[in-house]
Amino acid sequence: MNYDNSHECVYSIQVQTGKGINITASTFQLAQGDILKLYDGKDGTAPLLGTYTGTLMQGLFLTSTSNFLWLEFYSDQDSTAAGFRLIYHCFELSHCDDPGVPQFGFKTSDQGHFAGSSIAFGCEKGYTLHGSATLKCMTGERRAWDNNLPSCIAECGGSFKGQSTGRILSPGYPFPYDNNLRCTWIIEVSSGNIFLAFDTEASHDILKVWDGPPENEMSLKEVSGSLLPEGIHSTLNTSHVCVYVCVCPSGSLATACRDPGIPMNGSRNGEGREPGDSVTFSCDPGYELQGESKITCIQEENRYYWQPSPPSCIAPCGGNVTGSSGFILSPNYPHPYPHSKDCDWLIAVHSDYVISLAFISIEPNYDFLYIYDGPDSSAHLIGSFQDSKLPEKIESTSNFMYLAFRSDGSVSYAGFHLEYKGTLIGNAKCMCVFLYAEVLEQGIY
Repeated sequence: MNYDNSHECVYSIQVQTGKGINITASTFQLAQGDILKLYDGKDGTAPLLGTYTGTLMQGLFLTSTSNFLWLEFYSDQDSTAAGFRLIYHCFELSHCDDPGVPQFGFKTSDQGHFAGSSIAFGCEKGYTLHGSATLKCMTGERRAWDNNLPSCIAECGGSFKGQSTGRILSPGYPFPYDNNLRCTWIIEVSSGNIFLAFDTEASHDILKVWDGPPENEMSLKEVSGSLLPEGIHSTLNTSHVCVYVCVCPSGSLATACRDPGIPMNGSRNGEGREPGDSVTFSCDPGYELQGESKITCIQEENRYYWQPSPPSCIAPCGGNVTGSSGFILSPNYPHPYPHSKDCDWLIAVHSDYVISLAFISIEPNYDFLYIYDGPDSSAHLIGSFQDSKLPEKIESTSNFMYLAFRSDGSVSYAGFHLEYKGTLIGNAKCMCVFLYAEVLEQGIY
């Protein structure tokens, strides 16, 4: 029986938080002018997945990026048709990785790690939050947070007004402060303030406290070393705290940037540390550089620092791998890969080549590796592997191979280190594939 004319029907599908929705049409036949719209969200303001009429949706599979789908059906006053029969089911959404917590910081709220959810952060007393206080898990094929994890920094100087108690930290506390700093803190509170912790380099670094602005008022205390001063009380409602760091003898002041080091699993080119000098960094095969490859030594008055900060090298979770040969590493290799990871790699070589690989020792019975003979997970599944009984060699029939690694929430191991190579079609027997795989003796729970 056909549907009626002049209908406007709205359907809302909601499944459990953390789940996504797959929907397909087993029957789909709409008359000309009649349409079905599908939105990827909880209402008609969400992104439009598609508008369908006739038989256009027949056999299609559509997927949401959250636990909501919104459907709108419209029929006009003209002819009608048999209509549609849609079938949907839910599945486990991939999620953003746990971003962690800033050092000297904490979470103020955590809605989860699924698309659209957010996490908010704060800092312990004495520290200032740098970066975005809120991270949101973005939608998309690969989940990612919309900002980097913020940091909590003990800054050089500041102003405290109207707080009955507080905490003042030297720059970078509890780590050593930099040379050649002059930091000023202004405290506007009632009398009765007291120091809880104190440590400077004796005879060189000095903490001075004034009762009011230093140019007008009386100095209350001048201290150095690690002897905790007695309670320092202000006679006014304003105290002025000034730290002169490294009041050093002539010739001992810093005149260059500190050694930026060499990233683990990487290398550095350049040794200069004078103002204006630059050094560059690169990573070992299979690792990606996090940060800028080039940093420069900057001088601001008596302060020397690298801009931007030195980078690091990590084994990424998924990505596109191109070229006639290359490397794929499990995330964090050679350290244990994280729990509950969804990592996808696309290997693409020249169209006249095929791909061959032989690899992996992974956690038996728990962590899965799926290998597809094509550019994505809709291609032919070569195999689903979860133990040490793996083929000696796996070959593609085209220039694409897709790898999907899934780890669960239990034990994790060092994972895998794979080298692949592409060979011209017809010369596959000349292929050389090198493999290095390692599993830690003891898992991490």
